[in-house]
Amino acid sequence: MEKKFANWKILIIDDETELLELMKELLEDESFQVFCASNGSDGILKNELENPDLILLDLRMPEMDGIETLRNIRASDDNVRVIVLTGYGCPDTIREAADLNVSEYLSKPFENEELVSVISKALEL
Repeated sequence: MEKKFANWKILIIDDETELLELMKELLEDESFQVFCASNGSDGILKNELENPDLILLDLRMPEMDGIETLRNIRASDDNVRVIVLTGYGCPDTIREAADLNVSEYLSKPFENEELVSVISKALEL
């Protein structure tokens, strides 16, 4: 059986450890290569080191929020696709993220199938 997601790299940046682990496990089961970061600074570094095809980015994180993290990533990487994860869909934040070239938004909580579907669309599979 062909693994349609093999060779696609995803970076998850989220400070919720449990959710991070669940998403990692789900995406690895779908054959993605998955890298994780629990804060913005680590996420920026991992993006540079691993060069992922897509980033799942939580907006609400301590120290450096998702918007600031994305600004830093966009300063050096304009091509990586980004899906914003948020439990708080503030219109101003969404507009700000849209200005930073975000592929999609996913509201927490979400279903596993929904996550995989949104990723597939963002990667145009």
